[in-house]
Amino acid sequence: MTRLGWLLLFSACYRSDTTTTPPRPDPLVQATTCNADDDVARPVLDSHDGRLRMHSTAPLTAVRGRAGGRAWIGPAVPAYVPKRIGTLELMVLDEIAGEGYLALYRDPYDVASCRLGNESNCAYQARYFSGGKVAWSLPLNKLMSRTDHLEIQDIRLSGGVLYFNEACQSYSNEAGGDCSSLVAVDPAAGRVLWRSPVLTSNNRFMVRGCYIVAGYGFTSEPDALHLIDRGTGKIVQRLPVASAPQGYTFADPARLDVTLYSGDVRRYRLDNALA
Repeated sequence: MTRLGWLLLFSACYRSDTTTTPPRPDPLVQATTCNADDDVARPVLDSHDGRLRMHSTAPLTAVRGRAGGRAWIGPAVPAYVPKRIGTLELMVLDEIAGEGYLALYRDPYDVASCRLGNESNCAYQARYFSGGKVAWSLPLNKLMSRTDHLEIQDIRLSGGVLYFNEACQSYSNEAGGDCSSLVAVDPAAGRVLWRSPVLTSNNRFMVRGCYIVAGYGFTSEPDALHLIDRGTGKIVQRLPVASAPQGYTFADPARLDVTLYSGDVRRYRLDNALA
């Protein structure tokens, strides 16, 4: 039976804290530190199986050099959004209401850039379509912190900033603990704005106002929920949980239900999300 617990996320935007602000603040970061363009205003398609496994069927592998029987089950794909770019396949498509579409493409295993059971990173590319055309296209591997032991498990475009996690492929000790950071990118310039500490985000994350809520957990590893400053990538609060965070649902704009791997649900109040 699902158990519902209450906890509180104490929050305060760090915009006025000079100790966490660089000497020359990045204008894009400052403009989007607190932004109402978030997962409350614009929910993304999500499910218990994970973002990269909910828009199409079948495992992320190839069969005899071809796609392993995958079928697209996500939102309707406009004619100008390709389902393939070379060997890359469309894995996530988020509609930016009234603006365009964010598409994430990835190589399946055993096709080109990566092999199942091998630690090399697969190839990833993000594209943003606006007005029926490609507004920008960004190979994400060049922005990742290493060429092995990482995989993207969730992605968002919000307030003009692209966020994604470079999650551990398996146990973090296989990467020396150097994985599962959350990354913020200026997609037009193709540059990293900030990278969070390691072991911060795998599976899903949620964008809310001034913050990103992300969890990390894996078998026999400490599980925790993190409140991250959206403008700096710094962890504002870390809360240990009994098992890995798996799903996030806003009960209302100030209350977030977090479903754990165990099936338990924890409810958190996010104060001053847009302060």
